[in-house]
Formats: sequence, structure tokens, C-alpha cells
Amino acid sequence: MIFSASTLAEIDKLYKGRKHVDLSIGILKSGNREYIHIDPDGKPKDGPMEIYPVGSICKLFTASLLAKYLSLGKLDLKAPINRYIEGLPDRYYPNLERLATHTSGFKTQPYNFLTTLPFLIKMNRDGGLFHTNPFRGYPDRDGMIKIIKDTVLEDKEYKFVYSNIGMSILGFIAGEASGEGFWDGLTKYIKEDLGLENTFLGNVEMTGYDRKDNPCRCWQWQKEDVIAPAGALNSTVDDLLSFAVKNIDGSLPYLAQCHEIHGPCEKNAMSGLAWRLEKDIPVSWHTGAAGAFNAYLGLNRETGDAVAVAVNYGLVNAEEIGFSILRNDM
Repeated sequence: MIFSASTLAEIDKLYKGRKHVDLSIGILKSGNREYIHIDPDGKPKDGPMEIYPVGSICKLFTASLLAKYLSLGKLDLKAPINRYIEGLPDRYYPNLERLATHTSGFKTQPYNFLTTLPFLIKMNRDGGLFHTNPFRGYPDRDGMIKIIKDTVLEDKEYKFVYSNIGMSILGFIAGEASGEGFWDGLTKYIKEDLGLENTFLGNVEMTGYDRKDNPCRCWQWQKEDVIAPAGALNSTVDDLLSFAVKNIDGSLPYLAQCHEIHGPCEKNAMSGLAWRLEKDIPVSWHTGAAGAFNAYLGLNRETGDAVAVAVNYGLVNAEEIGFSILRNDM
């Protein structure tokens, strides 16, 4: 594919001042796939498809698992979370839809002052946030229950606040509906329902880089991590395109509800179930950041075109590259 000047400018921006960029782009256009893998010198290179940590793109898979159990009648989108989590005090709790649209009232992160201090000490010792997964080992299941109990909310749709803990509570509930827990339930779903071979929860060995071009290890996860539904996924751009196809080809009809408007969002978008829905074009999308890695997945619901981007640096413009391709090159 020959990229537009706008897309080339975004790619040049990514490479400017960075020495180790490993960029993968997957494009689905008119039913045909094309892959571009660009090395640190800005030149195309051959080789096996790289598996990247894709961070919060995991939320889309969590919402897909939710949608499956909604279609089977095992979960109810309008039901409050205390229908599915026992032992909570008798009061109002947000429903599953508000968790899936980040309008539940839960905070962005699960930390408070007492739990933040030891993490900051550990993070500083390990070299910073690019090197240290802030969600490994915290909270555990009891910690999640404590957060729910300590967060007293009103019966209303709160302003959109991107919430890792809210999405993780949703993943916990979907995992319980599977009968296998989130980690095993999503793993089975990825293999058997989505048919993806190179997408999985957990750890992958790949070197990322921070803002000073220092090498960083991928964030490490373990099966018991409660925040796993919000960001523990690894994938290739090819598998992400295959996931996009599943969302638009009708083979899993229940996925269509993930792309319906369920609540407000930020900027020029509304919220589907985890997906962000652009207002001016029929595009569903999400980004994923995990330490020294960044990813983007976007799909056009009308044309069936899709773009996946993954790069081995944190806090970079993968989203801008992906959107430029969808707007200017498809």
C-alpha cells in the first residue's frame, strides 16, 4: 500500500528521535490483507509476525466474552453487579452496561494513598512505570471486593471516566459466567470462538523502549491478577484483523451489540461495549498501552475495512497512525 502524505507524516513523527522502533501495521481493505513491518531504520523488513503486548485492547475481548453470555441469557446488561458478586452490602451498585462504558463511577485505577506508596517505591526501584506492571498482584480478589464495598455510588450514569478497575470487575463477572474464571474462560473463548492462534493472556518476550531509548521488559502478568481483563493481552496485527472481521462479518451475531451506542465517551466518540464509536465516521476503535508498548485497532463498520498498529514504544502515536490510514488511505 502507498500511504498518503498524512500517514507518512505520522510514521515519520514516530521515528523521529527514536533509535529502536519496531512498527507493525496490518490493513484489511476490500477483503484483502496487507502487512507492513518497519525496522528501526524506517525500512520494510521480512520475518515472522511479531507478538506484541496490546494492553487495553484486551478490554474489547473482555466485552466480547460479556456479549456471549448476554446472548446466552447468563448475564443481564441492566443487572447490578451485586446480582453476580455475593457478600456485598445492601445498597445501589452500577449495572454491567455502566461498567462496559466507563460510566459506573469507579475511579480510573484501583489505588488509594495507602496502596500507592509501596507501589511507587517498588516502581522507582525497578526503573519506572515503563518497566513495572502496576497491576501485578494488586488487587487480589479480596482487594477487589474491598474496593467495591468502599466505593459508595449513586444511582446515575456518571461522566465517562476510563476505569481499569471497573472493566476488571466486568471481566471477573464474565469469567464467573463462563464457569472457568476470567483467565481460563477468555483463553478458551479466544481459541474456540474467535479461532485466533497468536493471541493470549500473560507474558511475551519482546524488548520495548522508554522515552530515553532504554530497553524495557514487557509487563509481567499472572493468572490471579484481577486487572488482567483490562490489559493482559498479547497479539499480532494479523490476529487483531481477524478479530475485527469477527466483529463485522456476522459469524458471531452477538458481537454486533458491542458496536451499538450504550453511553457517552470522550472527545468525538460515544461508547459501545468497551469499543469507542466515532461520531463523524462509522468507525469503532480502541487503543492499548502496556508500559513500553502501544497498539491500536480500528474498523469501519460499513466498509469492513480495518487497521491494526503495534509498536515497541510507550506513549507514542499509534492511534494517530491508525486513524490516518482509516481516514486517508482506505
